[in-house]
Amino acid sequence: MPHSVFISYVYEEKSYKDRVASWIEGQRLGSNVVVTCERADVRQHGEQEIRNHLRPLIQGAAAVLVLVGDTSHSRKWIDYEVSVAQSLHKVIIPVRIPGTLGGLPREIRAEPEVTFEPNAISRALRDGLG
Repeated sequence: MPHSVFISYVYEEKSYKDRVASWIEGQRLGSNVVVTCERADVRQHGEQEIRNHLRPLIQGAAAVLVLVGDTSHSRKWIDYEVSVAQSLHKVIIPVRIPGTLGGLPREIRAEPEVTFEPNAISRALRDGLG
């Protein structure tokens, strides 16, 4: 059975999310890994609708990759996604976007960062998911 991976990211860094998604779709992170991320922009419907959209996606995922860039440590929705993942006991893997220096979100500061590279992410997923 495939492992679903939710990708948490800041919209301005969407190109990095797209790259990870392409690695997953090309099976560079393993043949049993599938990508999960928001598929619709529900922001215009308010915060509760955003929560209602994100929570089931995270709930259905085996792991959450948090793309860590210059501003991800201070973004409300990254914090929400991490909080939901923690409450559901999901594997959370912070992945450092190249050339960025921002801190990790507060809840996962103790987690080791993974290099933005398919082999490193694949290893972290294997280690976290067993």
